[in-house]
Amino acid sequence: MAEDDPLHSQHTSRTGGRTLLDHPYAQTLSIGSNGSRFSWAESSSPSQINWFKPTKFSRDMAELLAKDHDLEQGFALNRVDPRPSGRDFNILRPPVFRNSVIPGLLYPPLRTKEDFRLLEILPGTEEAIIRCSLHVCSMAENVGAYEALSYTWELGYEYSAGLSKMKAPGHIECNGITVEVGANLYHALRRLRLERTSRLLWIDAICINQDDIQERSQQVAIMGDIFRNAYGVLVWLGLGLPPIKPNASYEITPPPEEAFASVCAVVSTWAAAKGHTNLVGQAQYGGQRSDRHISDTPSVLEDTIIWPEILKLYSTRWFSRLWVIQEVALARHATVIWGNFEISWHWVGLAAAIIRTNWDRIAPFISQCGSGKRPERAVPSGVMNAYFMYRVSDTRPYFSPLRFSFCELLTLTRQFQCQSNHDKLFGLLGLPTTDRINSMITPDYTKPLPAIYHDVAYAMTHSIRSLDFLSHVHHPLTTCNSAFGRQYEPDDKDIPSWVPIWHIRGPQTLTPLDHDNAGFSFTAGLAKPAQFSSRGGEDWIPPDRLVVRGMLLESVQGTGIIRTVNFSEDQSMDRAACEHVLSQYRHSKRDLERLAMTLAAGKSWYGTPLTDPASNLADFAACLLENRLWLALDPSTFGLEICNTTAHENAEGMDIDGMEISSGDSCITSNELEAIASGGNADVFLDAAATACIGRSLFCTASLKLGVGPKEMQPDDQVCIIYGTRVPFIIRQCEEKEGYTFVGECYIREYMNGETIRDGTYEETWIELV
Repeated sequence: MAEDDPLHSQHTSRTGGRTLLDHPYAQTLSIGSNGSRFSWAESSSPSQINWFKPTKFSRDMAELLAKDHDLEQGFALNRVDPRPSGRDFNILRPPVFRNSVIPGLLYPPLRTKEDFRLLEILPGTEEAIIRCSLHVCSMAENVGAYEALSYTWELGYEYSAGLSKMKAPGHIECNGITVEVGANLYHALRRLRLERTSRLLWIDAICINQDDIQERSQQVAIMGDIFRNAYGVLVWLGLGLPPIKPNASYEITPPPEEAFASVCAVVSTWAAAKGHTNLVGQAQYGGQRSDRHISDTPSVLEDTIIWPEILKLYSTRWFSRLWVIQEVALARHATVIWGNFEISWHWVGLAAAIIRTNWDRIAPFISQCGSGKRPERAVPSGVMNAYFMYRVSDTRPYFSPLRFSFCELLTLTRQFQCQSNHDKLFGLLGLPTTDRINSMITPDYTKPLPAIYHDVAYAMTHSIRSLDFLSHVHHPLTTCNSAFGRQYEPDDKDIPSWVPIWHIRGPQTLTPLDHDNAGFSFTAGLAKPAQFSSRGGEDWIPPDRLVVRGMLLESVQGTGIIRTVNFSEDQSMDRAACEHVLSQYRHSKRDLERLAMTLAAGKSWYGTPLTDPASNLADFAACLLENRLWLALDPSTFGLEICNTTAHENAEGMDIDGMEISSGDSCITSNELEAIASGGNADVFLDAAATACIGRSLFCTASLKLGVGPKEMQPDDQVCIIYGTRVPFIIRQCEEKEGYTFVGECYIREYMNGETIRDGTYEETWIELV
């Protein structure tokens, strides 16, 4: 538990040769604010552990950081069953079919909105043709009477003579008709078929007429209920056999038994170290050719064998697909099947939580088995995705699942993949949310995507935090950045500038990760509630416009950029070069503190608001002394041209580079920089700055304030405050449409805490976004 965990205190340690325990990927998916619930009790001395520094470029799923307050309290010693009573059954209930099978008719019609089809896999031997019957059923009459299959529609590959080709589809007989199914599904059906009795399954590719768009839309609307009311969910990962191609340079899929045994070893070692063996129970797996449990496992901190095998489990395609989130999260219980072996989803999810939390210890061991390459500092995405699914699942017996608003859920799942961009929304409709926005959305695959995104944004304006979605707007220039690897679609140009495009990824939001614990920081527009114009009569507002109340502050004077390469060590910097840069740009200590806050966008590497500017300055100074980010001291990096003296003459208290120097402030020296850096952590600052700056622009305003904003911002854009929001925004005059193009959120230290509204310096106005 947290107070007894010898590692718990290391989370806040900034010195002594160790860095933070949960730093790798912390802003990517830090579900545990402290993570102590899933950390190992210390079994090695500090000198025996290769402690890792934070990863520099952590972005995905950042909002989870401070949401998991359960983890701060230590592991729960009492079992909690969040599922409603009566949800679990010891045996499958008998099904009730509404129709008799008509040979030659594959898809008998669905008569009501709660009707769905179930696939009866008829018994057969291993090599016999797969024969099935498709039945129309009522949802209410078949709760707990069937199992649901969660799998991927993958276009797998097989290898022969060194050449690759797509796996051939399989053929089954359903209602007397030969039906072609994908290779992965075919192998799942063959694996799941029983020899002596029928098996009743719901499988989307077969039970839904995929050629009928209207039916597909209607069935997607009840898909959450389909998985929620199933007796159990079967997660099919594939055959788990290595490809035939010889001398392959890629990672070959390991035998599933090794991976599942590794999962059990991780869970058992963690449970023993934490004293939770009796509570957690015995981690075990089974299979057609093996049926055993792990009882006497070595310390996984010392065993270098299991890590490659377990990570290959999480690298399977299933962990990257969006649809599987709600399929496993809503399950009464779920079983993961890989080839001939199976294991409870609970163990797979719990192992992912343990691995994520202890990644800085695990990564060095991975490098010891294999090529010996430097281990990855970022937690593998499959592990992170499994961790996320585990923490939103209803089936965990130890603590209640995390819940998010629909806006947060869309943001957290942007890195999951799906075939249709419509599914970025439709694939999450079954999950419970705190604002129930998803219950207002009706799946319709005939509706254009821009119209769907607009409807979702409009629905969000009626939620409690009605304008939070504005912080998740990203435009094509941002998303074409190589750091995110996503391109925009042709239809994106038809989407109003203020509507988030959920199928593209951009930088992590500048807003704090935990709204409820941000304190008085990041309250730029919160002093007044969100206000929307509802003009009537001839002055009617078109639906593609959003008119909000706020303040226009000032214009953008210039923009600049820090690239990924600038976070690497600058080999040209030495003591003399350091002195030259410091004397050239004449920064005072206060300048550097303001610059450090701006580069980090006011947040720590962990994603929480900075409360100790002096500590952040020490981290920045340590970063400079490691010859990194010296470019940030050059005013032109923020688009401030030194030769432009007119603006400087009009800015009282500013020196030639635009940095504020008041009476008594002096330019800092290298010796003073070394003193400031004492106790600082360069990597902590690099991680925070990279998260804030990569994929964004640095800029300065007309009054020479420094900021971080959208990559596509331009000189003469306007900085504004919108009531009911936490950060300022950048907008651009659009004369063609007589309104403002919404560019994106920004950080300007002087505007972050509601100063503009309290001071009354600026006039409030209606801002019409187009």
